[in-house]
Amino acid sequence: MKWVLAVLLLAGVAVAMRKQGVAVKGVLKCGTAFANNTKVRIVDIDTGPDPDDTLDEKRTGEDGAFALTGSTHELTSIDPVLYIWHECRDEQTPCSRKIKFVIPKKYIHGGTPTEEQWVDIGVLNLEGSFDNEGRECVKD
Repeated sequence: MKWVLAVLLLAGVAVAMRKQGVAVKGVLKCGTAFANNTKVRIVDIDTGPDPDDTLDEKRTGEDGAFALTGSTHELTSIDPVLYIWHECRDEQTPCSRKIKFVIPKKYIHGGTPTEEQWVDIGVLNLEGSFDNEGRECVKD
């Protein structure tokens, strides 16, 4: 009898898990040049013992463009962020510059984004400095 209750409880939790995702696109530049091969990642930031979920990760193309989209299943609303690791105007310093952008909740979708649910950051020039910018050594 106890195992039946446990199975029903687990099934209820699984059903309660909502599919949620985000989609982000843009173009990265370093001055007048495109920031090609720049690592970009969208992540759901989790608290407590649950580790953060990488939703999608890529490198920008020759034209500095990227398009990321991904989803996860969570009980509560996801907390999505965009991370960018780059070397713009920083080639001699060890490790990469790391920028974090919080994605507004209104762009969270149910698994497949519509055109209106894409976050378009436009063209972003990475040669300046950004609030809360950090440094991190990343593996390819």
